[in-house]
Amino acid sequence: MRVTALYVYPVKACRAVAVEDAALGPLGLEHDRRFAFVGDDGRALTQREQPLLATIRPELDEDRLRLDFGGLLQLDFSFPEFLESTSVEVWGKRIPAHAAEGLVAEAGDYLGTRVRLVMLDPQARRAFVDSQPVLVTTTGMLSQLNIPAVGMERFRPNIVLEGAQDWTALEGKDALLERSKPCGRCEVTTIDQASGARCGPEPLRTLTERFEGNFGVYCRVARGGRLRRGEILRVS
Repeated sequence: MRVTALYVYPVKACRAVAVEDAALGPLGLEHDRRFAFVGDDGRALTQREQPLLATIRPELDEDRLRLDFGGLLQLDFSFPEFLESTSVEVWGKRIPAHAAEGLVAEAGDYLGTRVRLVMLDPQARRAFVDSQPVLVTTTGMLSQLNIPAVGMERFRPNIVLEGAQDWTALEGKDALLERSKPCGRCEVTTIDQASGARCGPEPLRTLTERFEGNFGVYCRVARGGRLRRGEILRVS
């Protein structure tokens, strides 16, 4: 199966960044979910409670993170600013992190809530992902869903494959992914990823009625390496 697109999400719940190739390691694709906004309760914010996160565009340099808040505000952080050791809760799991000092007031004003920005601890054993490190979707899945107004961006995949073939493992030139479980979907699929507007009830209604609420497959990394857009992955 051919890789038609690769996406990373440097800041959890914020906008995707399309890449031509990326290193794949135990935590998933390089730069994926390495930062997160955190509320007063210590939990990583998601689009479920803060749909405007979808409008925040991240850009990574070697040692800096730049964020564009819907064209209204730009913030710039250097990695050494993340000094305070802390931990972040993601679906009941505590993940070690480092916080930028103090609240990010401008981001809080944009989102309408008090937030801090954190960076993943280099020794963490998982990124700020909801479940497994890599989410794979296929163009065939989207065709079967057949909702014209809904594009692949609603499902926030890391890897998009061409076709509809099923698999238990995907092997590229370097990397090997093993199927873990279907991805159960939530109300984030009803959020327009350009504007942050809630557009429900689709596609969640159709997914629930016809596909047991699932779209995409979570995968674990059996062998790290480099993945490339256009690469053919062998299916087993």
